[in-house]
Amino acid sequence: MLLRRHALITSLSLVALTACGSDSSGGAPGGPTPQDACAELLETCLARQQACEVADGAASCVACPSGHYAAASGHCARIEGASTAHEFEKFTVQPGEEVSGLCQSWTLQNAEALWVNAVELSQDAASHHSNWTYVPANLYDGPDGVWPCSERNYHQLSAAVSGGVLYAQSTQAAQEVQRFPNGAAVRIPPYARIIGDVHLLNTSPTPISGSVRLTLYTLPESEVEVKLVPFHLTYHGLDLPPRATSRFSGACKVSDAFQGATGKPLEMDIYYLLPHYHTLGQRFFLEQLGGPDAGRAFFDGRGQEGEAKGRSYDPPQRVENAEGFTFGCEFENPRSERVGWGLGDQEMCEILGFADAAAAFESTVSTATPDGTDEHVQRFTGACGTLAFPWNHDKEGGPPPP
Repeated sequence: MLLRRHALITSLSLVALTACGSDSSGGAPGGPTPQDACAELLETCLARQQACEVADGAASCVACPSGHYAAASGHCARIEGASTAHEFEKFTVQPGEEVSGLCQSWTLQNAEALWVNAVELSQDAASHHSNWTYVPANLYDGPDGVWPCSERNYHQLSAAVSGGVLYAQSTQAAQEVQRFPNGAAVRIPPYARIIGDVHLLNTSPTPISGSVRLTLYTLPESEVEVKLVPFHLTYHGLDLPPRATSRFSGACKVSDAFQGATGKPLEMDIYYLLPHYHTLGQRFFLEQLGGPDAGRAFFDGRGQEGEAKGRSYDPPQRVENAEGFTFGCEFENPRSERVGWGLGDQEMCEILGFADAAAAFESTVSTATPDGTDEHVQRFTGACGTLAFPWNHDKEGGPPPP
């Protein structure tokens, strides 16, 4: 496999658990142990992709070093597989400046398919959010680097259908790992190109200069046990009332579209979920729609931007005998004007997932109809439409380079 102009580093293929911190006292005899101190804090730490550290009897959440992820045990574990890293072009963003409408690409020159088990992002470029797809290298053709997305007619959905979805960044996250358990992986076909949108936002009073570094961790095909497909739900019809707390939710009957695309009932195992909203967002939730487990929560998270919010599930969350999903966001809008869907000071409400399923799907809510009030929370909802398409894990890549 030839990966031109990029570093290829082979790391251990077995998980090596290493504590990110420890209690040097070992705990007083008969007193609480380090594990006891972390018991109540562990879920909070894992929701931030952080490990739990105990020092002087007190527990705290700590970030894992590069090349590691926060394991369910509460420790930092080494990311398995062969790592291939690429650093993208450096940007300087002025105070208050927002940059969007640009794309950045990395042509892999991979003669064989890559099975990506994990993606690690490190950035100091004021990257507000970024979505990453892979496509055959003969699509959106042109020199690598940064280019206007409109110049090559790039659209994320069409890119995802032509190739696939690789990764999405949590809002303002500086360090994040998207890792799948149990030998699960996303397949990138031979001779592929990775494309990410550029969305930078500098809210500080000084200029920020930096870049984005993306690292892929791949497994040999012989070690891949689960082949993953992406799915995405988004509430595009946001209309936040001024000076109010509001909740927007949609019920997406995915089963009909899934059955139409595959001829099979909706069944899937969810391995990874990542929500996305902006500064006014307070909560994101994803629940089962219909079936004997209706209302079962798959994700219910709170927190502000700047934190890695992606969650990996081991064991995966099983979905069967269901109609689909109910999802939504809660917002606190202190402004005197309404806020809609969009960039900058506007809002978003969406979630990206990876699952073991026969089809990928995209569900969208485009309207906001008042749906009563829950105490002081104004509720809104809207009809949800779903597009599903069968997923081919043997997609061809681009032609070999001349």
